[in-house]
Formats: sequence, C-alpha cells, structure tokens
Amino acid sequence: MSQSKKKRGLAFTGAVRKHELVASIRSWGARGATRVQTRELADIQDAELNSPQLGEEEFDQVFKEAWSIVKADRKDETFCDLSKVESREAEFLINPYIPRGALTILDGHPGQGKSLITNHLAAAITTGGRFADKYKMAKGNVLFMSPEDDPDRVLRPRLEAQGADIDRIRFMARPEYLDAYGRLKLRNEIIEHPVELVAIDPIPAFVSPETNTYRATEVRGFMQPLAMLARELNIAILIVRHLRKGGSDTAIEAGQGSMDFIAAVRSGLMIFRHPIDDQTRVFSHSKSNWAKNGPSLTFELEAKSGQSVPTISWLAELNESADQLMKGASQEKVVDACAEKIRELLVLGPIKARDAIDQLVKLGFSKRTIDRAKDLAEVKAGRGPGSTWTIQRSKDRQ
Repeated sequence: MSQSKKKRGLAFTGAVRKHELVASIRSWGARGATRVQTRELADIQDAELNSPQLGEEEFDQVFKEAWSIVKADRKDETFCDLSKVESREAEFLINPYIPRGALTILDGHPGQGKSLITNHLAAAITTGGRFADKYKMAKGNVLFMSPEDDPDRVLRPRLEAQGADIDRIRFMARPEYLDAYGRLKLRNEIIEHPVELVAIDPIPAFVSPETNTYRATEVRGFMQPLAMLARELNIAILIVRHLRKGGSDTAIEAGQGSMDFIAAVRSGLMIFRHPIDDQTRVFSHSKSNWAKNGPSLTFELEAKSGQSVPTISWLAELNESADQLMKGASQEKVVDACAEKIRELLVLGPIKARDAIDQLVKLGFSKRTIDRAKDLAEVKAGRGPGSTWTIQRSKDRQ
C-alpha cells in the first residue's frame, strides 16, 4: 500500500516529512486522540507517506516535540475572565521603537541599511551600549535568522565592525520555514539560549511556498503564532521586509505583501533615503500601537579607515513623520532650518567657514543642504584656507 502511494507521487520528501508529521500529530491530538493512538497513526504516516522514512531517533524527537505542542494546546483557555488579568505597563527594548513581547517590522529597499541597523542594534544590546548614540540598552543576547548573510563573510565582520560582543550572538545555521515545526524549534532555541532580540531578515525566506503573502488570511495565519511566541517569552522579534517597487501613498502601506504584515505588528519602522541628500538615510517610525511615534532619525553609512565593512554614523533628529519625509514635504523645511542655524552662528560676527560647516554637519545637515541654506541666509563667504563666513549687509548686496 505504501509503495503504491509513493509511486503515485503522494510521498513527502526532505524537510516536508517532518512538517507534515507535526501538522498531523497536532490535528489528531486536537480531535482527542490519546498519546498512544497518535503515536500509532504517526507511525503509519511515516511508513506510508515519507520517502525515505525518518530514522528511529529522528522520528522520536519529532513526535516528542509535536506532542508537547498538543499538550500546550489542550491547556489553553479560549475564553477567560478579564477580572483575573493583572494590568501592567508596556515594556520596550527601545522606547518607543521596539516593544518587548511583540513583533516589530523594519521596511526598506535593498541597500538602504536595514541589515546594518539590525547589526548596530545587536551591538548595542550585546555590549549594553546605546542605540543611535542615545537609547541605552540592557545587556543581553541576540539571535540572528539571516539566511542571505554568510556568517563568516558578512554577519560576523559587520557585527565586529559595529563593536558587538560576538559571544552573545547566535545564528540559525540551517534555515527552517516558520511553520508549526519551525516555530517549535525556534521556541526551544530561545528557551535554551535566552535572548533579548530575534532578528528575522528577510521574512519571505521563512514563509513556505504554499503561503500567499498577498492574501490577508494566510499572512495573518503566519504572523499570529509568531506574535504569540514573542508574547509568551516576552522578547522582541524584529522582522525585516522590502518595500514595494511601485511605491505607496502612505508609509504604512509601503511594504511588500498583504497589509496584514503591518497589522500584526505593534511597531512599524522604515529606512529610506533623505528627500534632499542621497547620502543620508532616514530611520522613521511609521506605526506605534503602544506609545507615541518616536522622532525620525538620520544616519550615514561610512567605512572607517582600513575597513571595507560599512558602519552607522548617526546625525540629527527630524520632526517630520515618515509620510512627510517619503513625500519630500520636508525638503524646503530642512533648508530653512539650516539657514536659520547659520544665522544663529553668525549673529555675533564672522566665523571660520570650516568651523561653521563642522557644526552644521554635526547637527545632521548634509553639505548639499548647507550650500543651499548658505545662499538663503545670504552668507558672504571668503575663499581659501582660513576663510570666514559673514552675513551680507544691504549695501554689500547693492
């Protein structure tokens, strides 16, 4: 019987053997089958549908892990009295950008610095340092699930360049889809090796081919168990995703796939180029369910002398929202703000050009913005080493 089924193409192969077995065990358990009955049914499925059959030890491990899910499912109370729930404050890994016990999504086009931001975040966590030179982090461990980044040629060099404590970082060496079996393996990993943050980069690599990422019900079915895992273990899970190629009218709709990706997370972050300066990136807060949106932060990617691996150099905070910045609404405002700062610098008299530019750059203004703002502020600039800036008087302009 088993051979005839396998010949007709009904056999499960590769990693699918485990995934289907776990799904069946959960289904039988949900219908009230005992452990012995479920074990017998699992033996039959392994013999008739798996090609080749799982090894004895491998089968025992899969059954043990799957049955633990069945027991957890049976203990679950679908409905509860709210009076039995104790109120508590929302917790954050970084307030307000990344909450604990919930999912956060980070959207951005390729090459804009999404992975470098996660590396910078990991460095801050593993050393107890500061994210964006401002937000103090509690020291802890980080788990990377980044199948596109070679651990030896990409992941470790980037983390070391950011100053991370490598001893506090683990990574997924063999990618698994985040279905029931994959989530179980992830849960066991986190229980055995506790972490503050799990970085999943990019999310499509962990969605099975059978899941339509543009269908709301299927995306919700994928995201909800992940959110429950984050809540159960009170950890932050950061999901990385690409932006749509065609663009979007609003920041919250800009990510690829169904809107249920952003609907399932408690915080949404974005990275994109500054509307004025292509060398400046914006880290912006597009969605926040547990707190007021944080300010937009700007940064540049730079490689230190003798290093080929880029690092993050933080610049200024911006008042504009993700929607305003993506639409370029802040272009003239940024130039105006820079011109006003130039006037403040020169109110007491001339200042060396080099000193003025250095101060403006530290405030987050790019050199292109400074050049435009200098004309707007009607600066009279000298030439050559040691030249100065002064505000032109009316007679100078005549």
